[in-house]
Amino acid sequence: MKRLITLFIAIILIVSITHVQAQRNRIQQESKFVFMTSLAYATGAGDIQLANYDCHELLLPPTLEPSQILKTVRNKNYNINVEQLIGYQFNNFFYMGLGTGIDFWKHTAFVPLYLNLSVNMMQTRVAPTAFLNLGWGFKWYLSSRPEITTRVIHATNQGPMGEAGLGVRIQLTDKVTMLIAGTYKLQYSKIRYSIIHDGEDDFSADLTNSIQPALYHFGGVKVGIMY
Repeated sequence: MKRLITLFIAIILIVSITHVQAQRNRIQQESKFVFMTSLAYATGAGDIQLANYDCHELLLPPTLEPSQILKTVRNKNYNINVEQLIGYQFNNFFYMGLGTGIDFWKHTAFVPLYLNLSVNMMQTRVAPTAFLNLGWGFKWYLSSRPEITTRVIHATNQGPMGEAGLGVRIQLTDKVTMLIAGTYKLQYSKIRYSIIHDGEDDFSADLTNSIQPALYHFGGVKVGIMY
């Protein structure tokens, strides 16, 4: 009986070791170039307080006292983003690269160029992952007239951008991986609006006469295919 138990345990150990070795061989450590095509959607968050004076020389959005606030504009912008990443995978846990694409907003668009840093937290077929993108958003096109309801023109200048994401990486095949992540984005730009002084005509529906820095916040989701 003891011999049968010993033989049974030995068989289990041999099968387990073989299975673990097969798993290791299936998910090999690789250093290689990687490419990822992604599609993302994000909605604006937060408010932008417009000063009752022109503050276009500031490098950061102003901190205003109640008496200095002309009006508050809700960030109702959305953006649809299509990007292509070219990177290098140092091992199964870390890769970095350069990315670019087109970021369509409600009435304007950016062309981002950024450095990507990505970390896979586990070496399994389905694993948590995180990434950070830091770079610059170049202007592509811009609406020339203020929005009808808010009388402002959003995101009129190019500026630094950043994006952080947390999600899962799904190994579909040996060469194809899917990324699904929640994202938080920032875009620094400027907002144009009008200050109407007493006795002046109101042309704010067609023109703007003031500008100030603005930091736009977004939350969304990104889906990518890496190959």
